[in-house]
Amino acid sequence: PASPDAGAEAAAAFRAHRLSLGIFEGVEELGQDQILWLETNAQELGGVDYDKGCYVGQENTARMHYRNKVSRRLVAVPLDQADDKRQCAALPDLGLSIELRRVEGLDPALLPDWLAAAIAGEAAV
Repeated sequence: PASPDAGAEAAAAFRAHRLSLGIFEGVEELGQDQILWLETNAQELGGVDYDKGCYVGQENTARMHYRNKVSRRLVAVPLDQADDKRQCAALPDLGLSIELRRVEGLDPALLPDWLAAAIAGEAAV
């Protein structure tokens, strides 16, 4: 970076890009312990291996997967469309709210293409 602030600007730009793609990380974005692993879009992002041995949350993860039942998803929505009851984090600097929303209520226009396709595929089963 040409200046000390350039690194912060690049980090903020990368974070905004990552969130626009529906990729969340860290406690602030993923929430505390009320969110299940598949609700964070982990399977679609290659973060789940159903052939691996034991791991924390394996039973819930496998049950949700094999029943094809992920009823909520973590999504980034514009801050002006935020729902305080479902909000995990407010990011006013990016104009975004990270929320755990029911799949039936998701507007496909708010979702990255890969997540909209995954949800549509689940609904078709």
